[in-house]
Amino acid sequence: MGLLRQMLKPLYRYLKDPEYRAYLRVQKGCRHEKGKHVTIWLDGFVVEGNDGPSLLHQYEEIVQRKSFDFKSNSESPIIYCCGANIGLEVLHLEQLYPNARIKAFEPDPDLFAVLQSNIDRNESRAEAFNVALHTADGRLKFQPDGKLGGKIGFGPTDVECKRLRTLIAEEKRIDLLIMDIEGAENEVLPDCADQLFKVENIFVEWHSAENTPQQLSELLNLLKLSGFRYRLNNNLGSGPFVNPVSENGFDAMVEIYASRARS
Repeated sequence: MGLLRQMLKPLYRYLKDPEYRAYLRVQKGCRHEKGKHVTIWLDGFVVEGNDGPSLLHQYEEIVQRKSFDFKSNSESPIIYCCGANIGLEVLHLEQLYPNARIKAFEPDPDLFAVLQSNIDRNESRAEAFNVALHTADGRLKFQPDGKLGGKIGFGPTDVECKRLRTLIAEEKRIDLLIMDIEGAENEVLPDCADQLFKVENIFVEWHSAENTPQQLSELLNLLKLSGFRYRLNNNLGSGPFVNPVSENGFDAMVEIYASRARS
């Protein structure tokens, strides 16, 4: 009887859990489409991706885990998505706050084209900008990968660059700042230090480049001094001491969720 119950659990979950059914549909549409454009129907909108596994990963993080869901007292929160990729978080957050003012920044020209397409086809009110965010205006070399890990500072592509601090300075407030900029956060976040008082919630995906000094403690101290409390999330997989992770030139990654401390 116990074995039968275990065998029937997946079927029971499929029948009772609409989110699980949605995940299986997304998984089926994405998992075998590595390096291929895919289009899926997702939670009331149509999403295009240029790599199936990458789209599935973003679905798991943004929709399933609700990594960027937040509470706001405003019906029209201001959201900055820095490193917006194909814009799945843009569409998801706009579902939570239909009147949100969202600015999405993506330097990879190919990913930006998909981002803009997803915004247009779903009649999103978000603004999209094909720029990298750094510590000064200008142009920078960029290494695209067409998936999740393009990096600025080197590579064959030349992209426009904007100083994030200047953009924040033009806002009265920012309710959510998402910063997934593949290592540039170690320079960009300190450059924004005197403007962080305007920000209510920050997500930073912190990266540690191989064979370079690790700056996580400095960033966490900056957030503390700027009036935030933070939570950390990291999945190193099994056996992190004997199986160290190295991916795209990074040997560590930590997700930082920081919200303004309440007195």
